[in-house]
Amino acid sequence: MEAGSKLELPSQYLLLPGFVDIHVHFRDFELSYKEDAVSGTQAALAGGYVAVGDMPNTKPPIKTVELLRRKIEEFGRKTNLHIRHYFGAPPQDPSILKDALINGAYAVGEVLPEEVLDYGGDQYLEALFREAARVGIPIVMHCEDPVIINQYSGPRDFEHHNAIRGPRAELACVHNIIKLVYRYGTKVHMTHLTLPQSISMIRLSGLDITFDVTPHHMLLSQEECLARAEKPAYCKVNPPLRDETTRRELLTMFVRGEVPIVASDHAPHADWEKDRPYDEAPPGIVGLETTAPLLLTLWRRGFTDLGTVMRAIQERPAKFLGLNVGIRQGFCADLTIINTKARHRIEPERFRSKAKFSPFKGFEVDVAVAATILHGKLAYIGEGYIDETTVKTLENALQGG
Repeated sequence: MEAGSKLELPSQYLLLPGFVDIHVHFRDFELSYKEDAVSGTQAALAGGYVAVGDMPNTKPPIKTVELLRRKIEEFGRKTNLHIRHYFGAPPQDPSILKDALINGAYAVGEVLPEEVLDYGGDQYLEALFREAARVGIPIVMHCEDPVIINQYSGPRDFEHHNAIRGPRAELACVHNIIKLVYRYGTKVHMTHLTLPQSISMIRLSGLDITFDVTPHHMLLSQEECLARAEKPAYCKVNPPLRDETTRRELLTMFVRGEVPIVASDHAPHADWEKDRPYDEAPPGIVGLETTAPLLLTLWRRGFTDLGTVMRAIQERPAKFLGLNVGIRQGFCADLTIINTKARHRIEPERFRSKAKFSPFKGFEVDVAVAATILHGKLAYIGEGYIDETTVKTLENALQGG
């Protein structure tokens, strides 16, 4: 099926350009029990995503050119999803970035606060930003100041996660990164920002710094999440969920069109790992299969317009990854078909991801992904959300019938 082919669907179905997520963790290698390229692809397609940017904090982490090549080769065998591969922050000589870029790395990061601290703090960051600017490779920054995080001396439990990694750590990091971009001109993307003040700082800088926000930071406060989640560790994510006032302000910025990109930060773990005590439980929320239904429900309920949602999960992320996906004359179609009349509750046990849990369990959404078309082929059918006649119509159109 080529974009531009005539396709008539019943009125409840909406044909959209395929969604793009710039921040996912497909794991694989020694962490394949959490997720792998195959299950991650299945989760992406079930969420309507045709393209992703995959993070390097695998085991072993993608911090050598040899491992980067191996990952690109293995993922090439396991999935035909559009994927950009990120390269881990190098622990020593940042001159490796040139070879990483030549061998397929799209960006460096996400650079984690723990790495910054271990590798030399501000001096390390300065060297990394200087070399990335020289080479011409972007940096994806997880913006929390590790020194400020380590200054916390209060109680350590799930209820205090927002205090342990408090807002001041994010604001200090954003301020520091703005200074480095001003100094070196490095192309930087700040991922999963949680504070309206962070966004305001970036805008006031006047610099070409991109950023994203996650659905969980816009739709869940720490208090609400802990009150409804089956396990408190389901709410543990870095940076933390914030208070209700901050959450509302962040969501308001999104509905006004002030959040350019929404990324899921899909971070799957084994359920038994979420049974561990606070300091041992890994941070992360599963997001590929919930992001689009949650955001499109905001549109269906009149909180924002469809263009705002699509710019955040398709147009701008596709531009960030340098991908031509979607509806274009003469190209094979990468498309998402949604059912706009499919009110249902989120059921993690139905996830295609290996991680079948979510703090959004039980949330009512009005939209479901009915089908996903990848490289002009029907790659996912949303059982229960699309009728057989429509499936046959799609299959005939894809076969040129």
